[in-house]
Amino acid sequence: MVLAIDFYAINISEIPVKYLGHIIEVFLSCPSISFICQLLEPFNPSSEMTMDLKHIFKLGALSTAMALAGCGGDININTGTEEVVTETPTTPPSQSAQAAAYSGFAERNTSLSVDGKEVWTLKGTLAPSSAASTIGSGDTGGQDAETIVLGNDVVWELDGAVIAGGDKENSIVLEVRAGTKIIGGSDSYLVVSRDSKIHAQGSATQPIVFTSKESSIGQPGEAGQWGGLVLLGNAPVNTCPDLTACDAAFEVGSHNYGGDNTEDSSGTLKYVRVEFGGFKINDTQEMNGISFAAVGSQTVVEHIQVHLNNDDGVEFWGGNVSISNVVLTENFDDSLDWTNGWQGSAQHVYIRQADNGSNRGIEADSNSDASAMPQSLPAIANVTIEVANGENSGGDDAEGILFRKGTGAHAYNVLVKGDVNSGECLEINDDNTVVSTQDGALTMQNSLVDCVEPFKDAKVDAEEGRSLALDVEAWFLGQEGNLAGASDLNGYMPNTASVALTGGAADLSNVDQRLADAPYIGAFDGSNDWTEGWTTAIHDDATPAPVALPVLTSCPVGTSAQSVVAGIYKDDNINLVCTLEGNVTSNTTLLAGENVMYKIDGGAVVVGGDNTDSATLAIQAGVKLFATDNSYIAVSRGSKIMAKGSAEHPIEMTSEQDVIMGAEGARGQWGGLVLLGNGLTNKCDDPNSCDVAFEVGDFPYGGNDNADSSGQISYVVVKYAGFKVNDTQEMNGISFAAVGSGTQVDHIQVHANGDDGVEFWGGAVNMKYVYLTENFDDSLDWTNGWQGKAQFVYITHEDGSANRGIEGDSHKGTGDTPVSKPVLSNVTILPGVDIENASGDKGEGILLRVATAASLNNVLVQGRKGASSTTESGECLELDGTYADLVDNVTNNQLTISHSVIDCNEPFKYSSDNAATADAVNVETWFLGQAGNSTAAVSITDGMPATTDTTLLGQGIDMSSDSFFEATDYIGAFDGTNDWRQGWVHTPN
Repeated sequence: MVLAIDFYAINISEIPVKYLGHIIEVFLSCPSISFICQLLEPFNPSSEMTMDLKHIFKLGALSTAMALAGCGGDININTGTEEVVTETPTTPPSQSAQAAAYSGFAERNTSLSVDGKEVWTLKGTLAPSSAASTIGSGDTGGQDAETIVLGNDVVWELDGAVIAGGDKENSIVLEVRAGTKIIGGSDSYLVVSRDSKIHAQGSATQPIVFTSKESSIGQPGEAGQWGGLVLLGNAPVNTCPDLTACDAAFEVGSHNYGGDNTEDSSGTLKYVRVEFGGFKINDTQEMNGISFAAVGSQTVVEHIQVHLNNDDGVEFWGGNVSISNVVLTENFDDSLDWTNGWQGSAQHVYIRQADNGSNRGIEADSNSDASAMPQSLPAIANVTIEVANGENSGGDDAEGILFRKGTGAHAYNVLVKGDVNSGECLEINDDNTVVSTQDGALTMQNSLVDCVEPFKDAKVDAEEGRSLALDVEAWFLGQEGNLAGASDLNGYMPNTASVALTGGAADLSNVDQRLADAPYIGAFDGSNDWTEGWTTAIHDDATPAPVALPVLTSCPVGTSAQSVVAGIYKDDNINLVCTLEGNVTSNTTLLAGENVMYKIDGGAVVVGGDNTDSATLAIQAGVKLFATDNSYIAVSRGSKIMAKGSAEHPIEMTSEQDVIMGAEGARGQWGGLVLLGNGLTNKCDDPNSCDVAFEVGDFPYGGNDNADSSGQISYVVVKYAGFKVNDTQEMNGISFAAVGSGTQVDHIQVHANGDDGVEFWGGAVNMKYVYLTENFDDSLDWTNGWQGKAQFVYITHEDGSANRGIEGDSHKGTGDTPVSKPVLSNVTILPGVDIENASGDKGEGILLRVATAASLNNVLVQGRKGASSTTESGECLELDGTYADLVDNVTNNQLTISHSVIDCNEPFKYSSDNAATADAVNVETWFLGQAGNSTAAVSITDGMPATTDTTLLGQGIDMSSDSFFEATDYIGAFDGTNDWRQGWVHTPN
């Protein structure tokens, strides 16, 4: 039966809506769509009659959009999730000029336009032409003999496998203009054959973008929507026994690669972005974002990004090509993968993995056969890897670097940062790779591993045929300049205090001429962001809304669930309470959830043993902990806490009374947080045999390593801690006992503690953005040789319930070392009034005594200014010279204060119980005799000066010559504009 239809006789208004979609679907299979445009003409596209096409069209939105775009104007397709707008320009560019330029090697897709431009389709093999040149001027491309130029005046579409040149025959040079967009469908990819070249040279303002067809018409870009870019070269690969007759087959399409020419060139890739690629044929045939198969050293590759690829970001099969300034973001499998003898280099590589969506940052192989030559032996430098949490849908954990299958490599200045739920950050696997470490083929220097699970060893496994073991931590730390500790990053950029800025290997160009000198660890120097302008999903996204915490249904391993009685807690969302108690001897992660709290119970919860059975207590952003009356957390020497909150989701540690319905939080209701380190303390005569007992619990601390790491504390609020055992044994909010500088401490608050806010016994830990409110004794207290640094410290007191803002000590014994000598900058202290607290101590500002040295800078102390002790503060700056070493420190300029303001009724005091040092220092003369100091009156509101202030703002000293300190020019903790407390602190009533 033959059905004849007079299309133009159809009155669409008479067709029932439920049949219209089926009719149009049939029509779309016809060679022309002009009749569809006439068919839809009775509808006003802006009226309700345009219909919600998701209820009409049974075909996909993509093909519908492509078809309807030919009607002109704007066709809006509601797919039920978001509106897709395909625009056809009101005044299209000249079709004749483009047809003349491109019709010899491409054909126009008349049913689609993208970005207001025509779409021209490439398919099959691109070959040389004997016709006259069609290459136009400016942005227009064309063809001249073996040169094909893709202009940016149109958008280019890949249809299936598009192959530039034949294999070592009919070679071409494929040039791509800056700013060109190339789109691909579900089975599309671009291959550059052996002896052909691609010259894709974009710029920071006009990158070349390879993307999916879906993304190009406004639909969400997703991994695997098209293939990727494949470069095939003539360089060596160790899967060919005879490199002079090498035809290795690429895993998709069986395209040939390999040869004996290490200096082969496949062209140039500059400022090229590849996104949403990586289609999968089967479990062994998957497309990478950019594949380099035996590509030679004369190929130029710099400023490339692969984003959201469904397999690896970039992969190398042998060859000698080098790459630099590489961004690999949210790729599914491995971000950077090499095998089969790659001997190129990679420098300035930034890898960011996707939580629950990525596998390894680097997966490095050579060959299962150790005799296969050449061995993979690249030079790797200045790499930053942000390891994700969780596992991808293939069941692979997010991990950092895996060296295996006999690879070699020489790596420098590599930074691997893991999170609380990341897998191992550095792993070495199998016998051949262990041999590479032994014979010097695999080395790593001046690198930093900052991870909860930093290392995984190579182990003997008879079933797997492995007979060699390797302690990866010992291998890593035994090499020059390597560190395992806090990286102190702001996103991917190192903060000014980060060891990454100063710990890198210098003179890399002398080590390997392919490398540039970059004497810092990681991909960034802290100032210059080379990713700006040409990348995606890094800078051009609005700040995301805070991610809601999940609902947990069970307690994490290492904790136990307790029954929850409805209405017992002030937060009625809480239906899960997980108890942590006893000795934590295995890595434990406290997971955040909107319905869960963690109970610290049973006295001391001790993480790890003393330099044995080391463990990490990881605490996710948003976790809330409460503790019973006699409980606290102590982190042993050699173990770590990784408490990594955020401004949106700080970590809160408080008392049980603070969370129970009908009770109230108050000082001393639980213990607090104690960190025990291996740093120096002058309580030990021999730092190599040091076991000082902490004042509560007798836990040992101290050692010879002031760079030791006890982990990280960021965006953490500690409230209502500080129970008292007796007059000499009291708990501080956070105690740092010989804690080393490898520990990262920033954005912390201690509120209403029963003793000091924070106290330091030796060590060299640094801290930044510190808020100390209403603590009972001293807010900031140091002794026994603390040599750390602090910046941005704000201290406030409760009247009648506080003593000093700062109390600084060192030692009493003659010759005790190290001497306390911290460096502080940008501190604001608002002491309480001069009336006694319950222990008989009055509200005061700063007391420096017991032989301490220090460098104080940009300090503001503003006392209350009443007429009596009940309305004004006590002394705001006091020196106690009872121990003569303090007087010596003043005389020798080891105790200094500069660019500071004392604004108090009782500004200065000198005291001494030693007749030999009585009146040895005039504190006012000492203070005013140093640079930038004054006793001027100031006006502040909640710690903040007015933006018009001239007493504090612009009067400070810039301390940033020391990389820990951020550059400032003001006195006090705040610049009058930016309040670093916003969003995460507890606000006292």
